[in-house]
Amino acid sequence: MQVPTCLLAVALSAACHAQMPETEVVRGELVDYHYSLGLELCGGTVASFDATARRAAGLLDLPVEGLKRVEYFWLTEADYAEVWADGSRCASALGCAIGLRSAGHASMSTHEIVHTIANQLNSSAAPFLAEGFADAVIDAPMDDSDPRPYMTLDGREITDGVGYWVASRFIRYLLQVHGAERFAALYRDVPGVPELDDWDEAVRASYGVSLDALVEEYLAATECPADLPSLPRLECDAPALMADLAGNFAWTNSLSCDDPEVVGGMQPPDEPIIIGETHLELRRTIEIVEAGEYEITVVTPEGEGTRGQALIAECDGCAWLRGYNAVIEGSMTETHWLEPGRYSVILRGFIEAETVEFRATRQ
Repeated sequence: MQVPTCLLAVALSAACHAQMPETEVVRGELVDYHYSLGLELCGGTVASFDATARRAAGLLDLPVEGLKRVEYFWLTEADYAEVWADGSRCASALGCAIGLRSAGHASMSTHEIVHTIANQLNSSAAPFLAEGFADAVIDAPMDDSDPRPYMTLDGREITDGVGYWVASRFIRYLLQVHGAERFAALYRDVPGVPELDDWDEAVRASYGVSLDALVEEYLAATECPADLPSLPRLECDAPALMADLAGNFAWTNSLSCDDPEVVGGMQPPDEPIIIGETHLELRRTIEIVEAGEYEITVVTPEGEGTRGQALIAECDGCAWLRGYNAVIEGSMTETHWLEPGRYSVILRGFIEAETVEFRATRQ
């Protein structure tokens, strides 16, 4: 169980003239996590942020021991508005990062903490790189459109539409196929307000080919080579569930916010909801040995309507081609075809519960 170490009142950044509201803070290995009074932070959340920070550093070829500590502020609507009372660009955003500090309305805005790590390599990176990299680290949705029309967009333009998703997919390809060192050089060298000529120059310096040649190579990469290094999603670091002799999986657990494995947070019932709902997550992985149909049963807490979900997603293979990503609403049973390989399983509840359950039964 995490215990808040102190109460703080600090300014979020030099760009923010308002004083931060009073918050509680839990200090992780790399991330100091602050949250508004009245919110409840779950036991595994800060460790999850630390893991995200380590992953971001590794993908930017940054040694973890050289990182500066970063901060995240999970804030209520009123506190968030108070922070950005000066009318800065962050005021209308759902989350924002400046330098080593970030803030958001959601307990798990790990996208923002990625920015605070990447800012230690280049704090004025091109929006296509900055936003695409943050989404790539957290395995956000993807779009397979040609990336070139999005590469010169500014921060506001790339937010409108699928810009993040296009950038995220392209960057996953660069990271897995060409490695962190070359990508880190690109991240440093593309100017903050680039033209395609700037991109071409930086790509030639980092990858030894023209921008057009690199993009065409990417667009043609529609099948996954067998010899690529793995680039698994973050949730695939979770403990593995063991199958029985028939290849079936069964997992039953409580879902309590003070559990050291539970990730997320809870907010008071009367707090305005900005992004969906606050929720709790438990994470595991499974290894499918033989392809086949599996009857998947999810039992999650129920209240008004559906109050839980299971998310199942591929871990390995080509990060820019991962196709299997199922959401099963609780409490339901569905039949899914699973190919051999490793999968992450996330049980998500929107209220605490004594029991949540996942079963995958081979048919």
